[in-house]
Amino acid sequence: MIPAHRRGCAPHLIILSLCILLVVPVSAGMTTTEVTVTKLAADGVTVLNQTTVDWQWMKENLPVIGDGETIYYMQGPIFEDAWNEAHPGETYDPWNPTEDVNLIYKDHGEFMGTDVADLLDLVGGAEPQDRVKFVASDGLPKEWPAEYIYSPNARQGPFCLAWYHGSDTGYVNQSFTDGMRLYFLGETTNADGMHVWGNWDMHESWAEDYWYYYSGIYPSASGVSVQNVKDIKIYSEEEPTGSIHVNSTPSGAAVLIDDEETGDTTPCTLSEIEAGSHSVRVEKEGFVQPDDIWVNVVANAVAEVEFNLIPETGSGGDSSSGGGGSRNGSIAITSVPMNASIYLDGNATGFWTDATLEDVPAGEHTIKLMLPGYWNITRTVTVEGDECSLLDLVFENSTTSKATTGNGRITVSSVPTNASIYLDEKETGSRTNATLEAVPVGEHTIYLMMPGYRNATRTVTVEEGGHTTLDLLLSPAGGETRANTTTGRGEPVAGHPAPNNPIEAFIETILTFMNGLLLFFGMGESTIAPPGPESTPAPGEGAITPVPTGTPLLPAPTPVGTRIMTNHSGGLYIESYPPGMTIIVDNRRLASQTPRVVYGLREGLHNVMVEKGDQSSNGEESDYRFETVQAWVHPDAVAPVFLDGVTIPGRKKIRVDSEAYRGERFTMNGFYPAATIPADAVIEGAKSWITVSRNGMFLSYAVPSGIGAGETYRIEPRSGDTVSISISSSPAGAQVFVDGFPTAKRTPCRIGGLSSGQHRILVSMPGYLPAEEVIRIPEGAETGGAITCALREYTHGNLLVESMVPDAKIYLYGRYTGEKTPYTFNGMSIGTYEVRAVSDDDSRTVEDVLVKPGETTRCVVALKEEYR
Repeated sequence: MIPAHRRGCAPHLIILSLCILLVVPVSAGMTTTEVTVTKLAADGVTVLNQTTVDWQWMKENLPVIGDGETIYYMQGPIFEDAWNEAHPGETYDPWNPTEDVNLIYKDHGEFMGTDVADLLDLVGGAEPQDRVKFVASDGLPKEWPAEYIYSPNARQGPFCLAWYHGSDTGYVNQSFTDGMRLYFLGETTNADGMHVWGNWDMHESWAEDYWYYYSGIYPSASGVSVQNVKDIKIYSEEEPTGSIHVNSTPSGAAVLIDDEETGDTTPCTLSEIEAGSHSVRVEKEGFVQPDDIWVNVVANAVAEVEFNLIPETGSGGDSSSGGGGSRNGSIAITSVPMNASIYLDGNATGFWTDATLEDVPAGEHTIKLMLPGYWNITRTVTVEGDECSLLDLVFENSTTSKATTGNGRITVSSVPTNASIYLDEKETGSRTNATLEAVPVGEHTIYLMMPGYRNATRTVTVEEGGHTTLDLLLSPAGGETRANTTTGRGEPVAGHPAPNNPIEAFIETILTFMNGLLLFFGMGESTIAPPGPESTPAPGEGAITPVPTGTPLLPAPTPVGTRIMTNHSGGLYIESYPPGMTIIVDNRRLASQTPRVVYGLREGLHNVMVEKGDQSSNGEESDYRFETVQAWVHPDAVAPVFLDGVTIPGRKKIRVDSEAYRGERFTMNGFYPAATIPADAVIEGAKSWITVSRNGMFLSYAVPSGIGAGETYRIEPRSGDTVSISISSSPAGAQVFVDGFPTAKRTPCRIGGLSSGQHRILVSMPGYLPAEEVIRIPEGAETGGAITCALREYTHGNLLVESMVPDAKIYLYGRYTGEKTPYTFNGMSIGTYEVRAVSDDDSRTVEDVLVKPGETTRCVVALKEEYR
C-alpha cells in the first residue's frame, strides 16, 4: 500500500521530474569536511574568537544528535497539481499544515551530526538577539537569530550540522556529496509518524522574515537546508576589547582610564578595555601629575603606556607661606583690546593687559579692568597655591554697547546649553548661552531650568556699565549641581530658598520624602516648576517635552557625594564630494547620507568612510573612489570631516624628530590626534606643516616639499616672538581649537603663542556647523589679526537617555558613547536612533527613538537590576 504522502506524485512523471529537480541542494559547491566558527564584535569586522574543526573532531568531542537510524524529512514546495492529487476537492494550501505532500523525495536519510549550539559555544556562545550566519562553500548565506538555535521549539528541533547521512552514503569523506549540511531535527511527527520539518513548521516556528519561498511564491522548508557549510559566523553586540599595560617610574601610581579610577597601581595590565581611543592618567602623591596619554586600543592586543614622573618642588613647606599656610599663586590676565589697567581687590597694580600678577595669596580675589572708551569689567577669581589662574576678557565699546546708565550686563552660559533663564524669578525669554542686557545695578538672582536637569540658581552683583559672566554646569535630575562661577557660593540649589529654621527644614524634608513616594507609585507632581509666581512659560519657551503615558518612573538615586559631570562625547560633520553618500563610522553603516552631523560619538579617534547608496543621482554607476579617513572627536564639539571621491592625495610617511623638542606633542596640517616627538607622520600634498605644542605656544614648521618617504625631518628651535589672535563667533560660547589642540577657551577670546607660519583655527559648538580656517602669519608680524565667524545652525534636537538602573553605559550607532545614564546629548541631528543601555546585570535596546527639531526627546531604557 502506498502511503498517503506518496499518492499524487507517483502517477505523474512531469511532477515527479520537477520534484526530483527540486532535490538539488540550495547550495552547490565544494564538499566540506570542516567548518570555521567565528564570533564577530559589534562592528561586524573585529574577530573576537575563531576556531576551525573537522567532522571527526566533532564526532569525537561533542555530543552527537541523530541516532543514525531515524529518518528525517524536509518538505519542499507544494504545487497545486500535487495538492489536488493528495487532497481532492479541498482548497489549495501551499503551507500544508498536515505535512503529507511532497515528502518522499525529501528523504534525507538517517543522519547524525552536531548541535550548532555546541559549535557556537566553542567561540564564547551567542546571546539570543545575536545573528548567526551559515555560509556555504560557494558563498550562499543563510541567517537566523541565535534564539532559534539555543531555544528551539519542538516543531523545529535542534539546528544540526550533519556529517553522516545513513548507511547508503555514509560520512562526508565518503559518498555524502552534500558535505556538512544543515538540518532540523523536528521532534513532532505527521499522521504517518514521520519526522517532518514542514512548511507549516517553518510558518509556526520563525518570524516571517526567515520564511523561504521557492521561486518567490511557494513556501519550502527544504529550501533553508544549507549544504556544504563552510563558515558559521556570530554577529554579536559585544564591543571588541584589548588591554593596556601601564607602567611608571617610580611605580605605585594610581591609574585612571577615561577619568575613571581603576583601583590599580603601576605597573599593571588592564584587560577588557573596549577597542578605540582612551585617555590614560596616573597620579602619585609627591609627584607632578603628568598629562593624559591617549592610546588606541586594538582588539585582542596589548597597548603599552609609560609615564616618567617628576617630583614636586617645594613640598614640605615654603618660607613665604608662613609655616604651613597656603602657598601663593598667580593670575594671568589678557584682554581684547589690550593695555587695560588692572586692579586687584580694588587696588591699582601698575600693570596693563596682557600681564601676569605674581605672588597672589591663595583665596578669592576681585579683578577689575579699566580702559578708556570701554565699559569696566569686574571678575572674581579663585587662586590656588602654586597654580596660575587665567582670565581672558573682551571689552564692550561704551559708545555702542546696549548698557545704559545705572545698568550692566550678565552673560549666562551653561553646559549643556539651551536652558531657560529666569532673572529675579521672572522669565527672560532667553536661553543659554545668552547675554541679558540693561540689567539694573545691584544684586540679582539667576535661575536656569532645563528638562531632565536640576534647576540651578546663583546670585550675582551687577556694577554700572559692568559685564558679569556666569558659567554653570547643570546636573541631571537627581544629581547635585556643580558650577564654575564667578560669584555666589553656598546658595540653595534647584530654585528653592533655604529654610528659615530647623522646623521648616524638617517639614520640607518630610514633604520631599512623601512626594518621592508618590512619584514612585505614579502619583504626585513631577513637573519641574519655575522659581516664582510669574512662572507660566511663553509659547515655545521653557517647554518641557511631554512624557508618553506608560513611561516607567525612575527611582530617585541615593546621593553619594557630588557627581562631577565630565562629558566624553562629541560629533563629526561629515561631507563628501559628491554629496549624497552613505556614511560608515567605525565599520557601521548609518542610515544617513552626506552632508550630515553625526553626534554622540565617543571622544577619541574614529574611522569614517562613505560609499555610494543604492543609486547615484542619475541612476548610473560612478567611478568615485573614497578612502577611509581617521577623525578625532572632541567632547562637546563638532569636528569637520571631508572625503573626496575624485582626488586621491599623494601621501608619504616621514620621521619627525628634534633634539630641542623631544617629548613634545605635534600635529600634522593642524589635525588631531597629536603624536609625541620622535614619531612617524604621514604628509599630504606639497604644503604640509607641523605644529609643535610647547609651553602654551603653537610653533608652526613648513615641511620641505622635497622630503622623501622614510626620511627624517628634524625640527630646530624657533627664534622670534609669538603673536596672539582674536577670535569671535556668532553665537558666542564656541570652543576654539588651534592646529587641532583644544585651547579650553570659548569665543570671544584671544589666543596667544602663535608663531609665524600656517595655523588651522577651528570654532565649534553642538547645534552648529563647525567653522574652520587656515591662516598664515608672516614673519615679523606683531599680531595674528582677528577672525570672526557666523556659525550656521543645523536642524537638531536633544536626546535625554535615562535608565531604571543609574550609571548604565549608553550606546549610539552600535558603539559606546563614553556617557552614562542619565545624560543629555545636545545637537543631535533629527531622525531616528537606536539607543542601547548596558548595566552590570542587563542590556536593553530601544529602537526608533525619534529626535525632533528644537525638542528634548526622553528615552527611558527599562533595565533590570539583578538582586543577589
